[in-house]
Amino acid sequence: MTLEQVSSEDTLARLQAEARFAAAHGIEFLRAIQRPDGAWTDRLSSSAVATALGVLSLARAGRDIYAERIDRAISWLLTSQRTDGGWAMADAEDPSSPGMTSFAVAALHEVAPDTCSAALNRAWAFLDDNDAETVVPGLRGEAPRTWPAAAPIIWALTGIRDAKLQPDQPVETVLLPHSIRNKVSIALPVVLALGVMQARTLPRSWIRSVLARVAVPRALAWIREASGANGGIEECPMIAGFVYLSLREADEAEDLQRASLCYLLDTQRSDGSWAIDRDLEISVTAYAVMALAEFGSLADAPELHLTRDWLLRQQWNRPLNILGIRAGGWSWANPSGWPESEDTAVVLGALAELGLSHNHPAVRLGVDWLIRQQNRDGSWSEWVRNSTIMNDRPCAGVTAHVVMALHRLGEPTAPGSPIRRGLDWLAAHQSSDGSIASVWFRDNLHGTCRLLEAWSDLGWAANEPVALKARQWLLSNQGDDGGWPKQQVLPPARTTVEETAWALYALMKAGEDPRSESVTRGIRWLTDNQTAAGTWTPSSVGLYFDDLCYTDDLIAHTFALRSLGRWLASLDSTQP
Repeated sequence: MTLEQVSSEDTLARLQAEARFAAAHGIEFLRAIQRPDGAWTDRLSSSAVATALGVLSLARAGRDIYAERIDRAISWLLTSQRTDGGWAMADAEDPSSPGMTSFAVAALHEVAPDTCSAALNRAWAFLDDNDAETVVPGLRGEAPRTWPAAAPIIWALTGIRDAKLQPDQPVETVLLPHSIRNKVSIALPVVLALGVMQARTLPRSWIRSVLARVAVPRALAWIREASGANGGIEECPMIAGFVYLSLREADEAEDLQRASLCYLLDTQRSDGSWAIDRDLEISVTAYAVMALAEFGSLADAPELHLTRDWLLRQQWNRPLNILGIRAGGWSWANPSGWPESEDTAVVLGALAELGLSHNHPAVRLGVDWLIRQQNRDGSWSEWVRNSTIMNDRPCAGVTAHVVMALHRLGEPTAPGSPIRRGLDWLAAHQSSDGSIASVWFRDNLHGTCRLLEAWSDLGWAANEPVALKARQWLLSNQGDDGGWPKQQVLPPARTTVEETAWALYALMKAGEDPRSESVTRGIRWLTDNQTAAGTWTPSSVGLYFDDLCYTDDLIAHTFALRSLGRWLASLDSTQP
């Protein structure tokens, strides 16, 4: 052995020792925060949008009654304002966003205009400097396309803008046939609530006035059915704020107003803020199981029996009638989250790791549910089949997750099967450079990783052009610091824990040598970026929309831990 080889082996041995320490520290951290019922609770980033809507709701419900809560919320907004005068999409992370800032401005303008005058002046300057009239959808009269596009409606509600300039939210949507109406999907609760408000407060033609007599009661009934036992809808404080403000302004449905207000009170954080969603408890519990499975079989792990039983209890045992979705799926959080394809696939994979076979009744029901959710073109969306609107459209990440779950549980892969149709869709939508976009995470890295994992699971990573192109794209997009990605379109403009972990795991699953420079540089990046507490700092790579992103601490943690586990196992299996 040459001196160079000895040096290389010593370096690898040191990295292996550091990775073992990081993994042990990460497992210890994960065990320490596990709930008594076996599940985990994550922290999603606080949001200027949700906090603005929350404080407006509390102020209108009773300034004296909720004075302390209002003060905390205002304090959070002020301390989260960035040096350029704007507010960010996730906590106070770079960059500032005109859409987020427009909501914060509305809250400060109505609730504390005098005490917050300096902050408001800075915010207005930021909006002017960043051409908010053009970049915030709806301010020039276009219909909203995303949640931040509802800003002009909130501006009208708080007196910043002429109420007649609100983008129209037709409550008559509820009268459309289910097959058309349901394609609005996750946006429908807000569309209907705002539509009720506009039907009651804005001038309408006689035809629309007549239609509203039928549409408003039906819309309110729809919202009631969408509400969970805790008063939430989609476990989303942002939606609760829209619903409360709209129905209070319309003087309609006091029961729904109370439910939404109670949900906002229950989900306000100690620092005064709100997140867009309460949490992703089901998702991250499944991710935690998948991470721990890299360190040994969990089928007979007694410490995870409670986790298995908790996941089984979260399965939807009734249909979601408002969207025509059958029983059998899993959501990201309960009780008011909606069953969707990706988390159903992830939970099924976690249950398989915990020892449940395809013959288990809950597993069989979940598999059948996924197969019935497949779109006509072979892809999977989250909720509504064959939808192309907003974020409920065909998604590479979702499709790959479902393919992997179905394959893990023994579904056939013959031509024409659901698995093969899903793979065909992925192949057809892969870009010429080998990458593919994912709806729910920024840019192309997440989707490309999931595609490569799916081909690897079927044993097709070594020779299939689809997998080879994806693998090469990932290798060529490693950053100079060893992390991923090398280039970014959406912020943040840096390598991240989440994307580094996804890339490493996909490459190793596809057979990349654990001793290769690319892999060892990535592992080094993960060990170097672990915190003293044993976890990793999340980045705002998760998307609700392109202009509304989030961070999640346990997404970062579990995927980093999973990649470390896969590397250590791969290294051990290839020792000479």
